[in-house]
Amino acid sequence: MAYIRMATNAAGGLMRHLSRALALLLLLLPLSGTAQQRVPHIYMLLYRGCEEACQGFQDYFRKQHLPVRFTVRDAAQDKQRVRQLVAEARALRPDLLLTWGTTATVEAVGTVGKIDPQRHITDLPVLFMIVSHPQAVGIVSNLARPGRNVSGSLYLLPAETQLRAARSYMGFKRLGFIVNRAEVNSLASRDELRALAPSFGYTLVERELPLDAAGKPDAAALPALIAALAADKVDLLYLPPDSFLNSQRDVLTDTALTLQLPVFAAAEAPVVKSRALFGVVNKYGDVGRFTAYRAAQILYEGKRAGDLPIELPRRFSFLINLDVARQLQRYPPLQLLDAAELIGSARQPVVEQHH
Repeated sequence: MAYIRMATNAAGGLMRHLSRALALLLLLLPLSGTAQQRVPHIYMLLYRGCEEACQGFQDYFRKQHLPVRFTVRDAAQDKQRVRQLVAEARALRPDLLLTWGTTATVEAVGTVGKIDPQRHITDLPVLFMIVSHPQAVGIVSNLARPGRNVSGSLYLLPAETQLRAARSYMGFKRLGFIVNRAEVNSLASRDELRALAPSFGYTLVERELPLDAAGKPDAAALPALIAALAADKVDLLYLPPDSFLNSQRDVLTDTALTLQLPVFAAAEAPVVKSRALFGVVNKYGDVGRFTAYRAAQILYEGKRAGDLPIELPRRFSFLINLDVARQLQRYPPLQLLDAAELIGSARQPVVEQHH
C-alpha cells in the first residue's frame, strides 16, 4: 500500500510538473509571429492628446483582460497632420480605427454623399468618440443604424436637456454664446440654441470670435468678447463643445469670473479643471469605456460597425464647482445637492451620484 501510495504521489507530481510546463509553453506562444497576428490591432487617431476618453478606452481592455495592441497617434489639433495619420492608418490596415473628435472623424471617413475611397477609410471598421453632432455634420445619416462601416458613441447631451438642467440651477433670460466659425461643433451648437430660444424664452446674445490670416481663431480676442457679453448683461455664458475654446478654458472662465459672469459648460473639463460654474455632462472616461465596449463587440463578437447604434453612455453627471459658486454668491438649490457632483477647492469630487 505504501508503494502504491508513493507511486501515485510520484505520478501526481509528474502530472503537476507537466501541467506547469504546458502552461508556461502556452504563455510563451503569443510571442511567436503567428500568434501575435491574432491579437487585434486598434489604431487610435487622436486630436487633442490622450486625455480621459482615450485613457478610459484603453483601461477597458486592460480591466476586461482582452488581448489587444494599440497604435496611438495624436494630430495635436493640426488638420494637415490628421490627413497624414489617416494615410498611415490606411497603410497599416488595423482591425479597427478609433477616431477622437469631429475633425479627425470627418477627415478619416468623410461625410455622407462626400466619400472619396482614395482618401477616406471605407474598408475598415471605424468607431468615433467625442463627436458632438455626428448626424448634423453628416458622418452618419441614422444614429440607430448607421449603415456604413462606421459607428461610435455620443457624449454631448441634447441641448434641450442641458438647458432644462441649467434652469434647475438658475434662471436666465439672456444667454451668451461665442461663435467660432472655424469649428463645426460651435456652429451646430449655435443653431440648436437659436432653435430652442423661443420655447425656452431666452435671447441668444452672440459674439463672433475673429480669425487670423491663417483662418485660425484669435485667442487674444477672448477677454474683450467676454467683456462685451457681460456689458450686454447676459445672465449666463454657454461654453459649447469646442476644441479651441476648451484649450482656452482657463482664460475664458477666469475672465468671466472676474466679471461675475457664470459659465455653463457642455463638457466636464471647464468645470473640473477650470472655473466654469456648472455643467451637465457625460464624463470623458465613461465615454471612452462605453466606446471600448462597442469595439469589443466588433473585435471579439464579429459584429459589424454599421449595425451598432450610436448612443449615449447610460449615466451622466451634473457638475457644480463650489469654489466658483462661493465667489459668485450663487449657491445651488437644495434639491440639486443630492443629485449633483460637487467639485471642491482641491478640484476633487466631494459628492458623487449618477443618474
